[in-house]
Amino acid sequence: MATNLLSRTPQRIPVRIPAWLLVLSLSVAFWIPEASAQQRTLSLNHKRIQIERLVTQIGEATGRTILFDEQVRGIVSIVTKRTVTLDEAWTILDTSLSLLGFSLLPSTEGNWRIAKIARAVGESPFVEEVGGGAVGLANDAFVTTLIPLREADVREVLAVLEPLSGTRVTLVPYPRSNSLIASGPQRAIARLTTVADELDRIEELDLRLRVLRYRGIADVEPLVEAHLAARGVSERWLQVWTDSRTNAVVFRGRASESGRLAEFLDRIDRPIDGEGEIRILRVLHRDPEEMAEMIRSLSTGSPGASGRASGAAATAESRTQLAGEDFSIAVDKASRSLVVRASPQAHRAIREALEILDERQQLIAIDITVSELRTPRNFSLGFAFHIPLTPGDDADELVGRLISTPGGGGLLAQPSQSTRLFGRVARDAGVPFTLDDGSEIQIPIEDTGVIEGGELRARTEVLIQPSLIVTSGEEHEIFVGDNIPIPVTEEGGIVESDSGAVTTTTGTHLSRSTRFDREDVGIRLTIEAHSGKEAKIQLDLDIEISSVDPVSLAGDVREVGPTLIKQNLVATARLDDGETALMVVDQETREIEGEVGTPFLSQIPFFGWFFKRAAERQVDTRLVIAARARRVSTPAELVADTIRRRLAFQRRNARDATLPSGADSPYGVRVTTREREDDAEAIAEGFAIQGHRTEVHRWVQGSDERYDVYIISLDSMADAAEIARVLGDEGWQADLVVLSTRS
Repeated sequence: MATNLLSRTPQRIPVRIPAWLLVLSLSVAFWIPEASAQQRTLSLNHKRIQIERLVTQIGEATGRTILFDEQVRGIVSIVTKRTVTLDEAWTILDTSLSLLGFSLLPSTEGNWRIAKIARAVGESPFVEEVGGGAVGLANDAFVTTLIPLREADVREVLAVLEPLSGTRVTLVPYPRSNSLIASGPQRAIARLTTVADELDRIEELDLRLRVLRYRGIADVEPLVEAHLAARGVSERWLQVWTDSRTNAVVFRGRASESGRLAEFLDRIDRPIDGEGEIRILRVLHRDPEEMAEMIRSLSTGSPGASGRASGAAATAESRTQLAGEDFSIAVDKASRSLVVRASPQAHRAIREALEILDERQQLIAIDITVSELRTPRNFSLGFAFHIPLTPGDDADELVGRLISTPGGGGLLAQPSQSTRLFGRVARDAGVPFTLDDGSEIQIPIEDTGVIEGGELRARTEVLIQPSLIVTSGEEHEIFVGDNIPIPVTEEGGIVESDSGAVTTTTGTHLSRSTRFDREDVGIRLTIEAHSGKEAKIQLDLDIEISSVDPVSLAGDVREVGPTLIKQNLVATARLDDGETALMVVDQETREIEGEVGTPFLSQIPFFGWFFKRAAERQVDTRLVIAARARRVSTPAELVADTIRRRLAFQRRNARDATLPSGADSPYGVRVTTREREDDAEAIAEGFAIQGHRTEVHRWVQGSDERYDVYIISLDSMADAAEIARVLGDEGWQADLVVLSTRS
């Protein structure tokens, strides 16, 4: 049966996929035109659907031809709270296939194929029934779901969910729509969805951060407590946390109360003149040792670190005030502080310079892998044979054989992993031998011919793989290699042979002096990153690779010294946050040809191939650089993020303590949360009129009372997702929940 490859719908073709065509990666790179992928949407909410039907549906929607055979079988469940874009649908299909042990692979232009890559745990297309019920069908069914995020960053949520997911759950981030695609048991997926919803919750009260420069947390804490007590501020209106490691105050509350506390912190966090000769200044954003070096350079006038752009921002007045001043600066790394001994005038100048130099700069995490990709390609072709020279076929006749094995393996050669062509023809000559007792025995002497052709490709090796956090605008250098001696010979003056004294007039021979200079040989990586709080990250890379040439054209290395080979690569990449740039450079190509054969006979035109073996070796060397850059929060911002997550988990625990019982059906939908019980009861009554089973549950966090409206008694996560999708179309922000099965 012919297959119409021009069709834009998936086709099932009866073919077997060779093992060597399989790809080990579970992820598939794909692309759909931006306008089409973001504007067109698709409803993908299936309680149980055959994977073949899902492939057909998504193939038709995306306009792609997907080829697969009868091995592609299975049943999956797809759960989405809203319609999905074509890009999201394609990723959901890829994740669902990987759940069943298959993967989407690009084929010819515009075509894709499905190949089996591994045995995976998934839902079988056949379900055993015991006592009239499906075993594990409701509880252990595997689902694939889209978790859309409104406010939280997908990478931050992924970092929280991954340790909680376990080995049976697959999480795939989709940054384009700020979503997560999760596959696994529906109970586990439902719980992770609940956690993600809490992390994505829009905070009713903003969380604010204030890092103190001039006052310590130990001094500020009692002042803040007294300030709040004097004003009678309750915990319900304002919550305050402190972190001594970063010397920061984190607070959350009503806008009016948060504003008053921020003003109070501004008033008390000011420098106090007249403290004495020794004072402590905290560095908020930059490296303390770097700040100390830059301030010292202001008094000496040397460029030092102050020659940078940030150092140039220091005013000429600060330089003038510090000129000739007697002061000293010690650095305390643990508290990120400068211990300064100076006169009152110098203290004032140092404080002003620090405020200018210690500006907030973006931290950037950079992961770089520099690999040398060698692809040696070996090709060989040869013949071997074992044929008779005389027609003798009896024991009393002369038996002569001609044997040619130019390839080494010869008649005993066997096909290997690198063999691409192999053939063997053998025929038993059947020569009998008569023994003393009159019996006969046949000696297996075969007429044999062998043809063998081989090809081998290999790859190596990672040269350097650093991961580091840098400050925007600063240059960093990494070197990996050796420091070798290089002899350098210089001509001297004229030397008299009788005394050996060096002169400049007469003599018999010239003098030579040899010194040894040290040279770095290896990989030198220079990195500079520039970024603000938003927009793209500019990454400047300068890579130098040096080595000693084993074969110098200048002459013997013992006479002329070693010859160094240096290669430089300078590249600039502009990346989105978390994006990876890939650069490949051809370094060199070497070709080696060889031939092994019988003298004279191997030179005969055409027939000489039966007496020789030819081999070719070509080595292509490429330099591959992969660089990934992402923004990193400051330590104080990380403290605030930790508090946000703690509040999210506290809110989830408070809700879980009063969740409705799910003894009959463990899935439900949380429709909304209200501050008034009568509002929640009215909303629940409205959904009950529509035929839903509803419940209102009260929960308390701190001193706040809230009332959640639930639609319960749903048989599966897919049923809950369908109701959530309908509610979303009506304007509700509904969440999927898994209810407790304890009575």
